[in-house]
Amino acid sequence: MSLLPLPVMHLVDSARSMVAVLRANSAMVRAHRLQARGKLAAALALARSGLAVLRKPYVRRRNPMEGLALASLTILAEEISSQLQASGATADDLVDAIAHLKQLSDDPPPDLCASIAFLETRRATSSRQPDT
Repeated sequence: MSLLPLPVMHLVDSARSMVAVLRANSAMVRAHRLQARGKLAAALALARSGLAVLRKPYVRRRNPMEGLALASLTILAEEISSQLQASGATADDLVDAIAHLKQLSDDPPPDLCASIAFLETRRATSSRQPDT
């Protein structure tokens, strides 16, 4: 049981969620730089670490900033993992990223929304592979 009132706890969780977004975005920027230098394995590891931050229980993955970070990192992880023929994002990350991109209605970023079909294909492919 918390000693803080519920509205304060929601505020604390919102702040923690935004800090997680900042960490995830930092991982994404560094992963893009590594990808540009051809260091794909390291870039994939960073993308996965950014996604792991967004899986913390206090992260509100359905909020706009969190959802955008999740979608961007999931796309990056899946692009790199397809080149390396490795696993990328988790099934939950794929499902949540696709849901976020599909619900964008006001002037969605075309490059992100164009990735919906790619993510759906990756999700279908990953669900057919046996667990190792």
